[in-house]
Amino acid sequence: MAEQVIVYTYGVFDLLHVGHVQLLQEAKVLGDKLMVGVFTDEVSKSFKRMPIIPQEQRMEMLRALRFVDDVVLQHELAPDTNLKKYKPHILAKGLGANWEEGKTPPGAEVMAELGGKVVFLSYHEGISTSQIIKRCQDC
Repeated sequence: MAEQVIVYTYGVFDLLHVGHVQLLQEAKVLGDKLMVGVFTDEVSKSFKRMPIIPQEQRMEMLRALRFVDDVVLQHELAPDTNLKKYKPHILAKGLGANWEEGKTPPGAEVMAELGGKVVFLSYHEGISTSQIIKRCQDC
């Protein structure tokens, strides 16, 4: 039996929305197993803001999605520790407000050491947690 291709992606996933779902579905088709790293509340707060939904609840919501096979905490901004621990074949990186194609993403060096690759996923314009929060504040 051939080895299963493991895809790893990561993020905050606060206020789970259709943009998250589309990103995760796109990542899933790249392999057999989709593993999602969820930033801890503290990591999220260090570069963005404190999440509205606590990390354990964010993880539980992601586990409920049929195309997500495993959910793990990510304790650092860069995914290197989790990549070394779980050894995925593919690191799926979402493009958008926080990342642009052509830049070397965190984890790229570790993926090269593992013999894996980095794949950039589509960004769905107009769909973000920050935009949802702003719309709520404007109500």
